[in-house]
Amino acid sequence: MGEVRFAIAGDPVSHSLSPLLLGLVHAHLLSLLGKKELNLNIKSLDLVPSTTIEGALAWGYAGAVPSAPDWDYTQAPFGRFRTTTLMQKAIDAGMAVEDAEERFEPVEDEDFTFEANDADAQPQPFLPTGFLGTEIWVNLTSPLKHQLSSNAVSAIDASMENQCVNALRWDGQGWWCAGLDGAGVVALARHFGIHFDEAPVLSLCGGGGAARSVAASWLDAGGAVYAAKSRRTLPEDLLLRCTAPANEAVFGVNFDSELNAAEAPIVVNAVYHPSEGDLDSILAAMIGTELDGRWLLVAQHLACWVTLWAPHLEDFLPSIDLLLTRLIHAEAHLRQYA
Repeated sequence: MGEVRFAIAGDPVSHSLSPLLLGLVHAHLLSLLGKKELNLNIKSLDLVPSTTIEGALAWGYAGAVPSAPDWDYTQAPFGRFRTTTLMQKAIDAGMAVEDAEERFEPVEDEDFTFEANDADAQPQPFLPTGFLGTEIWVNLTSPLKHQLSSNAVSAIDASMENQCVNALRWDGQGWWCAGLDGAGVVALARHFGIHFDEAPVLSLCGGGGAARSVAASWLDAGGAVYAAKSRRTLPEDLLLRCTAPANEAVFGVNFDSELNAAEAPIVVNAVYHPSEGDLDSILAAMIGTELDGRWLLVAQHLACWVTLWAPHLEDFLPSIDLLLTRLIHAEAHLRQYA
């Protein structure tokens, strides 16, 4: 039976919902495939506070952090009994929801993939399947996304070149990496009815690792980009390609929470704030012209599974709307104990 050790690494990470998302996706796959066919147990989930990529990789080799940080959702050390118990209860509460929230469903009733449409895109390598041993999966957040540059890690895309790595995988023999924030945004735009054969314009505020990934993926998918004002600019090679007019933007993403300069009929703010109010009000707050960062988090998390961690399970993964619905219900359950 294969096993996976998962961590989210960066600073800060105490607010991260990524471990909960991984647990929800794993539970979904178990419900569809069963233990034998899925052949994957979750051995551990960790938060790794680190300002350097070396700290994240050290966790990968050591398998533990010196001192487990408190998780915001349980106010207790991550990986300890209270947090582990409450997380499992939250996963159970999420999995009790069988259908996606109707308000979260795609604008158009059609399937889409996480793949870009660029003819020059790097071909997908053969990634191991079957989980024969212990794998290590890592999500990287700020300030680590731009730090990875190593011949010992095989990039399946241009993420090391663009300094936007947000996902790692150790398959038992070597390290792989990818930058999938952009794939998540492209999938999310399609979820809201954006057609890339029409060269849609994205208004993008930000210049860090996630913004670089989004700009590159949107352009590769056939769209155009307007670079809105931000405290940090995109690299010159990307910026020269972001020449679309601001007034034609149909979708927007804000990574600079101080300026929030992206303007479009639908704008995603990368930050996700603590949920407030009852369950109905939280669900209602997820829909509008400004989308909560949980939308982006869910989309890029699924892109990690599809592209890097388990491509052979693509057809069995939950949809964006179903996973977001379950995440909201799981969070609401955790709030009863926080």
